[in-house]
Amino acid sequence: MEDEVNSQPVKFVIEHIKRQISERQIVPGERLPSERKLSESLNVSRSHVREALQKMELYGIVKTYPQSGTIVSEFSKDQLDTMITDALKISKYDFGSLVYVRVLLEVEVCKLSAANRTEEDLENIEKALIELEKGFDTDLRVEKDFAFHQAIAVGGHNPVISSLLLIITPDILKYYQKYKVCAVPQKTVHAEHREMLQKIKDKDKDGMKELVLRHLSNLIDFAKTSAKGDIPEFEYGQI
Repeated sequence: MEDEVNSQPVKFVIEHIKRQISERQIVPGERLPSERKLSESLNVSRSHVREALQKMELYGIVKTYPQSGTIVSEFSKDQLDTMITDALKISKYDFGSLVYVRVLLEVEVCKLSAANRTEEDLENIEKALIELEKGFDTDLRVEKDFAFHQAIAVGGHNPVISSLLLIITPDILKYYQKYKVCAVPQKTVHAEHREMLQKIKDKDKDGMKELVLRHLSNLIDFAKTSAKGDIPEFEYGQI
């Protein structure tokens, strides 16, 4: 077990929580031990505990509330077991495949958002964009970028597609942070985000595919390089 802790501490924390749920030591709706207590009891760093909890929150397995701690979501034990198993399995997917699926989904959610967004959705998307622009030169850039794109996904009013993006995005973000994939000039990124927002405001789906491919071109190129060309080309006709 010590080797497992040392080699994959985040996975170890998630599997520990899964066992507690399976054995009903923790039930849906119950609060998890604090980061400090988990760190001490599992002999892992608090940063690894925090990363594990953040990943589980992105998958909807837990929810963190200010002043209240981290609560296990109100799903059945079997549902939670399946969700956690899926969260652990996703790390086995290769990066190129994750990026390819993300591009397909991003094109679709942007089109859907342009067609289905409400005024409230527009407010949320614009708010997320303002937050991203404020935090562009900080450590929060990747997190804020994810929040902006997720706000667009929610505006498409297709919960299946937005959930699929939630599933694959956390692992893509690891590559963003580790390899600084988004080393794109600030002016270019802001302009593309503003163009997305404007098309959604205008309910203009035309050209959205080209815009998304252009916006994610740096990520696509990086995925092709890391996969040594072993992923399909993102031809316009394929999407």
